[in-house]
Amino acid sequence: MRAAIRSGQRLPRVAWVVAALPVLWLTQGSTFIALKIGIASVPPFLLSAGRFLVVGVLLLGWSAFRAGWRLKVDRQEALLGAITGIGMIMVGQGSASWSSQYLAPGVVAVLTSTIPLWAALIGLLACRARLGGMVGSIGLVAGFAGVAFLAWPATGSSIALGPALVVAGGAVGWGAAVVVLSRVGRLRRPLLVTGLQALIGGGLQLVLGLAAGEPAQLEPQHLVPAIPAFVYLVVVASLIGYPLLTWLLSEVPVHVANTGSYVAPVIALGLGWLLLAEPVTPRTVGGVGVILAGVALVVWSNRRIHRAAEPAPRRTADVGKQAA
Repeated sequence: MRAAIRSGQRLPRVAWVVAALPVLWLTQGSTFIALKIGIASVPPFLLSAGRFLVVGVLLLGWSAFRAGWRLKVDRQEALLGAITGIGMIMVGQGSASWSSQYLAPGVVAVLTSTIPLWAALIGLLACRARLGGMVGSIGLVAGFAGVAFLAWPATGSSIALGPALVVAGGAVGWGAAVVVLSRVGRLRRPLLVTGLQALIGGGLQLVLGLAAGEPAQLEPQHLVPAIPAFVYLVVVASLIGYPLLTWLLSEVPVHVANTGSYVAPVIALGLGWLLLAEPVTPRTVGGVGVILAGVALVVWSNRRIHRAAEPAPRRTADVGKQAA
């Protein structure tokens, strides 16, 4: 009976996770398309900074309203918001926004999908986390080999090596932030932490945009075509996608939250081909296949680690003896 009650109590959480994952995949995949459309009219750092500053203000305002206008941000929340805001928003998202000027959305999405590979490597080196044995090692090597194959210059290749390396560097920053966030455990106020991330990361991107002289490149007539993409990035990608990712990272193992890393690139490639007429070459398909296979192996090996780390359930007979 107790087991049934416990199972019944866990069911709503499982249902929420099952419903949240497809939404996260769609928001992550479509974000790269909206970025490509937006930066055609607005410089990348200003577009990204404006998006996250708006999101940060809205999320912190909502958190303050729910708390009776007494946020009382503790030290852990402030530090976590700063670290993950720098890693995820400024470094990770900033590099993706800038590189979208030179790369197709699907390629940016595929290179960004290496985040679990970097997170696994950083966890191994910095935290001595288990890699998952032979399966995890093969996945790590395969993933990085796929990135090298995709980004390496070749005859007829339209992939620019410099921007590709920038995206890969952004994935490193995002992966480091994921490692930090996943080791904290369940967050007391995930929306507040996400708001701090957006505000800090967006503010730093604004500084980068000003330093790069982006305001001089912005003309008023260019703002109107970018409005639909900006609204989509704020509402769907940020107000839905980022809080959802933060919540999943605090509620489920990292390997579950990271499933978007090998689903979102497929969505981005398909939408890029359908909406923007972006070419999908055999070289791109080959690189994507190798990278996603590597990511899937790393994620699967981490799943096995989490299962092995879970305490074995006690048998009914043993529970009965203890109760007696």
